[in-house]
Amino acid sequence: QGSGFEPTAQYGKMAWTLVGACVGSVAPTASPVVYAGTCRFRKCVEEDEACVPGSSGCSCNVNQSANCKKTVNVCRMVDVLTYNKATDYAYGDVVRVGTKRFKCKTWPNGLWCNNEAYSPKLDGSIWSNAWLVDGTCSDNSYAPTATPSVNALP
Repeated sequence: QGSGFEPTAQYGKMAWTLVGACVGSVAPTASPVVYAGTCRFRKCVEEDEACVPGSSGCSCNVNQSANCKKTVNVCRMVDVLTYNKATDYAYGDVVRVGTKRFKCKTWPNGLWCNNEAYSPKLDGSIWSNAWLVDGTCSDNSYAPTATPSVNALP
C-alpha cells in the first residue's frame, strides 16, 4: 500500500517472500460453457380466488356477497434458475448450481434460504442447514436417439 514495498524495492523483503520462479507453461483450459439444459420443477403456491358464498372453503356465508374468497393450491412447472442473493426464496423453491439441484427446506431451516451465507454450493458447507440436494438437471449432452422419445413431467 505504499511505495517502497514492491517486491524489488527497499522494503520489499518486509512484505514479500521469494518462494521460487515460474518455469514452462500450462496449456490453456477450455472456456466455461453456458448451461443449455432443460431443468424444471413443480412449484405450488397458495392463491386466493373468488368463491360462491356458503360454498366449501369460502370466506363468506350465504348471507354475505362482498369480496368472497377462498384459498386454493395452484401448481405450475417453472424453470430451475441459479441461486441469486437478490431473490426472495420460499419453502420448497428449487435452485441449481451448475447441473446440481437444491431445494429450500421447510420451516424453520428454510428461513435461511434467503441468507447468502447459506447459498447452496457444490462442496460441503453450512448451506445444508437451509437446502436439500434435489437431484441433477439434464445437460442435454447425450447422443440423439434413433426415434423421438417423450419424457413425462411429474
